[in-house]
Amino acid sequence: MKFLLSILHIIFFISVSYSSYAKCNFNCSKKNTTSLIFEHNSKFNEKHLNLSSKTLGDDLGFGHKWETGMRRNLKNWNISIVDSKETVARLGSKFLKFETREGYCSSTHGKSGWNDCKKGRNRAELASLWKSEIKPNIIFWQSLSFKIPSSVEQKKGVKTSIWQIHSGTRQPSWMIKFTKNSGLLIQNLTAFPPDQKVIIERNNLFDKWHDVIIRANLSKKTNGSFSLWVNGKKKFNYDGISRQSTAKRDPIHFGIYNTGSMYGGQNNNGKDLGNIVVLFDEIRLGDSCKDLKLEDFKYKCSALN
Repeated sequence: MKFLLSILHIIFFISVSYSSYAKCNFNCSKKNTTSLIFEHNSKFNEKHLNLSSKTLGDDLGFGHKWETGMRRNLKNWNISIVDSKETVARLGSKFLKFETREGYCSSTHGKSGWNDCKKGRNRAELASLWKSEIKPNIIFWQSLSFKIPSSVEQKKGVKTSIWQIHSGTRQPSWMIKFTKNSGLLIQNLTAFPPDQKVIIERNNLFDKWHDVIIRANLSKKTNGSFSLWVNGKKKFNYDGISRQSTAKRDPIHFGIYNTGSMYGGQNNNGKDLGNIVVLFDEIRLGDSCKDLKLEDFKYKCSALN
């Protein structure tokens, strides 16, 4: 009898341990907040923004690890964590603030020698931790909340991306971007010519939190897909090739990415791009809708069809 009880105790312990481990796949951070650490690399004379433990923390999001890609000339005000005071967070007490300012732009080291200042761009972004990108030919889910103040000084002709799947090459696969005239758009850059659709009208875009939910399968074949919901309502659905033919990786970027033209032929040296601020909160990633814990926003996975 004692032997049987011992066996049952061992089985119970293993099952509880396994259950706890399984629940930790997408929300393993035990911290309530996350600090931002600017590390200095003396070899390249640059600042690299690292998140403590590389995760966002329970109050800002879960399910993925992030870092900065553009490092040189990075300012402390480009990316910051803000305690809710005048601006209330989407959930919890903190949110992320991304900011770009007139005349400031960043660059990167390495073979590409990319320099935003010489390409008519400036940015403040977080990107998937190196080699921790979305895997192709597998369905993934992501949710994020953002708020754009109406006070942004976006100049005429400037486009601002707030989210993209970069594809590891200079041509992203997908982008979510806005202009003060057109509103918020989803852009499919795997199509030729690129296809886009308005998902939030300009008169409803600013000064309020919006929730975006994405379900996608990145594929170079026709079995790919991409669906998007805004504030619980389906705004975009696509079936077909959903990954750049040249893609080697599929990092997610979010924050601010400004360009004066698609080809970088104007607005050089970071000028005439305006001063932009975008707030983000609750950045979540998972293998299923259930992983996103959408009940926190009073959404139901069963209603997303």
